[in-house]
Amino acid sequence: MSQQQINTDVVIIGAGIAGLWLHHRLNDMGIHALLIENGQIGQGQTLSSQGIIHGGSKYALNGVLSKAAQVISSMPKRWKDSIEGHGDIDLSSVKKLADHQLLWSKDKISSKMVSFFASKALSGRMQRVDKTNAPALFQDRGFKGTLYQLDEPVLDVPSLLKAITEKWHQRMLAVAKQAKYRWIKSGKQIASLEIDNICIHAKQFVLTAGEGNEEILHTLDIKQPAMQRRPLQMVLCKSRHSSQPLPEIFAHSLGSGSKPIATISSHLDQQKNVVWYLGGNIAEEGVDKSEAQLIEEAQKLLASILPWFELPELEWATHAVNRAEPKQSSLTRPDSAFINSQENLHICWPTKLALAPDLADQVLLALKPEQMAKEEYNNPDYPHPSLAMPLWDRAF
Repeated sequence: MSQQQINTDVVIIGAGIAGLWLHHRLNDMGIHALLIENGQIGQGQTLSSQGIIHGGSKYALNGVLSKAAQVISSMPKRWKDSIEGHGDIDLSSVKKLADHQLLWSKDKISSKMVSFFASKALSGRMQRVDKTNAPALFQDRGFKGTLYQLDEPVLDVPSLLKAITEKWHQRMLAVAKQAKYRWIKSGKQIASLEIDNICIHAKQFVLTAGEGNEEILHTLDIKQPAMQRRPLQMVLCKSRHSSQPLPEIFAHSLGSGSKPIATISSHLDQQKNVVWYLGGNIAEEGVDKSEAQLIEEAQKLLASILPWFELPELEWATHAVNRAEPKQSSLTRPDSAFINSQENLHICWPTKLALAPDLADQVLLALKPEQMAKEEYNNPDYPHPSLAMPLWDRAF
């Protein structure tokens, strides 16, 4: 079989939100960018996310505005601009699940924490919600705690993937799951990439494959930067009876520690059932637990943090996912999006869905697209990757 030749300016490997955002921006700028995916679009960390566009508030629950909180603070506005149709990318067709993520405590919070939430450090990011303006779940007379509204929208990730894929889908290449990569170099730079019977020639190469970056770096014999995995075991639940649906909730449950006890988001499956998706401490601490054990803990947790609400009979599932990131000391969370450039290879991890625009900014600085000639390539037809199925429709 003869080898198929494809020419492009920039090769991007990995069709999660980081690769998709960068791919869209480059092609919008007139730079020919080819996105390569060996599975389905969004199949990894992107569709495992809750869709929260974090602004850093949850990283400040210890009363200190950390570096991570400061780095991510501008992201909600970046995303809102795109959703309103005047940002980096037109995401006006994306479904917004909630304008604001909420934060609640089942009991009164300390005066020190109240003062910090009202301080200039969090000005505009967080405001207290009066009970009369709260969602129905928190208007119940049994709710005795405090409720805050965060400047953090929640997006429907499947609709985000559809919107960010459509325009430049014809510049996305689907390859086999077990496809082998062979890198061809010219001096210190990569000149082309052979994948099975396809040879792709490009000026720049960008890795945004999340957990898949590790194997790709191995094929390149690159040992630094190394990758770390911070695992989670998320929990999902939905009512067994459509006549008793769960209410929609998008909120962090605040305990006495510096992390939310749980973060709950709500999503509709194909049958329009409301699915609760639980992250936070329960997902971090549930990694080594059996499914049955974690579900039992989740049942107790919901009874504890929502004591006034009578849950319907529920169907349960768990979902394991690895957060793939540049290696840190003691497996700590990176503060920001990450890029490491080695000649014309750029190794990237966004670290959070919300940081995809920031990562694209950093990669564009490294690529210098303004210095690239805008060329048209007469490439042969090739297969395109499809969108992965939403988690809510395959977890149960």
